[in-house]
Amino acid sequence: MMARRGVMGVLAGTAAAVLGGCGILGSSYSYRYKITVEVETPEGLKTGSSVHETIVSKSDVDLGDISAKRGMRTRGEAVAVDLPGGQVLFALMPDSSLTQAALDPEWTNDWVDSAQRISGGDTPQGPLEMKPGQQTDRFAKPIGYPTLVQFRDRADPKSVEAVDPGNLAASFGPGVRLKRITLEVTDEDVTEGIDGRLPSFGPETGFDAWSRTIPYGDPRGISKESFQSAD
Repeated sequence: MMARRGVMGVLAGTAAAVLGGCGILGSSYSYRYKITVEVETPEGLKTGSSVHETIVSKSDVDLGDISAKRGMRTRGEAVAVDLPGGQVLFALMPDSSLTQAALDPEWTNDWVDSAQRISGGDTPQGPLEMKPGQQTDRFAKPIGYPTLVQFRDRADPKSVEAVDPGNLAASFGPGVRLKRITLEVTDEDVTEGIDGRLPSFGPETGFDAWSRTIPYGDPRGISKESFQSAD
């Protein structure tokens, strides 16, 4: 007889498969958005953008407490902004609920309902600014920016440093300031090509061993998946 843990694993896997399917046993919606980062510099405005796709699904299959009721996943890449002196600012892949809440003024923590509005064109279509700050109540509408980082040495992933969105000058020099980060629904293709902008994260860099020394919650605790998600 299969152990109870094994049975539960199979059922959970089945629920996940149903949720991630084509909507035959539930509802599925997808939408694409362009995230654009604008930075003021002594050399003028510098921008970078990336197109992401978010897929939201809801299962109608009742498997009791282990039912995968809903899920949201995003594929895309980080935004890279070229700054004076050969420096590069990266805006990492943001949390899916954060971008969905920014795109949908009527967001109320119902991922599926919100995705239906966005994909159906029932939300504002122009560039929408993301708001700085942190969510203090888990029931409140999420606000905030994606994590911003840079590499002091473009060849060494261990040189990654967090960048304060309110003080880009501290990282990139006088006169460098974040103007805004915007989101806009689009039908453009999902962006590809970030690999050429990143250092290697391979074993020769010693990154894996180094990353295990980073405290939980430290913004330097990244991986290549922080810059690129193919989910």
